[in-house]
Amino acid sequence: MAMTSRPPSPSGAPLVGHTVGYARDQFGFVRRSALDCGDVFLADLLGFGEVCYLTHPAGFERVLSTDREAFGRSDVFTVAFGEGLLAVEDSRWATQRSRLEDFFSPGRIRSYAAEMVALTERRTDRWTDGETLSLLGEATALTLEIICSTLFGRRLDPDGGRALRRAAADLNAWFTPTSLVLPRSVPTPSRRRFERARTTLRAQLRDLIDERAAGQRGNDLLSALVAASDAEGGDDGEGGHPSAETDGTDALSETAIVDQLVTLLFAGHETTALALTYAFYELGSDRRVRHRFHGELDEVLGGECPTPGDVSALSVTERIVTEALRLYPPAHTIPRVATRDVRIDGYRVPAGTRTHLAVHSVHRDERFYDDPLAFRPARWREAGPESKGYAYVPFGAGPRTCIGRRFALLEAILVLATIGQDYRLVPQEPLELDPRMSTQPAGDVPITLRERRPS
Repeated sequence: MAMTSRPPSPSGAPLVGHTVGYARDQFGFVRRSALDCGDVFLADLLGFGEVCYLTHPAGFERVLSTDREAFGRSDVFTVAFGEGLLAVEDSRWATQRSRLEDFFSPGRIRSYAAEMVALTERRTDRWTDGETLSLLGEATALTLEIICSTLFGRRLDPDGGRALRRAAADLNAWFTPTSLVLPRSVPTPSRRRFERARTTLRAQLRDLIDERAAGQRGNDLLSALVAASDAEGGDDGEGGHPSAETDGTDALSETAIVDQLVTLLFAGHETTALALTYAFYELGSDRRVRHRFHGELDEVLGGECPTPGDVSALSVTERIVTEALRLYPPAHTIPRVATRDVRIDGYRVPAGTRTHLAVHSVHRDERFYDDPLAFRPARWREAGPESKGYAYVPFGAGPRTCIGRRFALLEAILVLATIGQDYRLVPQEPLELDPRMSTQPAGDVPITLRERRPS
């Protein structure tokens, strides 16, 4: 094989390439293509052009660590998040990351624990035995309340905040497979929904910024960003608000704050909401795992609220979270763009090529996991996820690993433990997946609540 050869490509259709198969079943298309072509292949998708898919941990390591300077962030995220942490590069990323790091330090995250548990109990106090609820809806509402309270210093009313929750959820509308592969000029229903959501979300966050700027500051992340804006100055000429962060300086504008808040709001609540949804679904479907889970809660907590000091003893609960993130990684694909010509597995990938890391595919690959389609938390009993290297990347990997990883893991463990002490959640429908920007379930995942008491 010549070192300059193009990666192989599965058979496609004239004009539309692989668009139809991808839009119909994204995960199935990637899995079948990898089986046919190997761990590096090209997909021809309308709206994207040629996309180079990688389906092996070695490729992930190249892109995320070894040769990370050769792969830039995809413009896919810029549409939703502007110039937030997910979308920027180089020194701008380093500056933004340094502003946020203190709020995601181990000590600061532990300080959020009591509020995470309190908001969980506030929500479950509204539940009744035998009631049927949307598991996805409850998990999403709860994690949004947690992120707003801990990072933004704003407690949402459990009956309020619906517009904010709807707008956050509808950001996913841009990322349906059908919308992604169509030219951006095509006004699909999902894109119109996305535009409405983006407008609503950004307007509400601007109001929150203005309220915080005019009122009392706290010790939360939003207050720190507003204070940084005050200190660093800048004015866009519109009502005295600072200008966008586009001049290469460290000036933090209102637009930059909004971009950051949108990024943190979405990434900070959706990852955990999905992990909780899939963990509780699997617990409701597997009696043996559920029995071990409830047994651990009864032994370790005995009906008391969980604290960060309990987490090390909640090993079964932690393994359930780890396994949910393996089988259902919220970020099913990590998109990058080659910034220069590179060679991967001997294939030439030209500069400008969209390069997608197929996380969902690797997490379910039998080369790296025994019985990969089964939900088996016990697989992590002897060795944790770090033992899998780049074959386990629910939060990315390398220098740009998700800043909120520890936050999400602690939140998921505490919420699982708090709810699991009082309730068993019984799924009412089979689970199907609907990949968008994240690994969404196809429906609301209805569950019926069954009260339980520690034995």
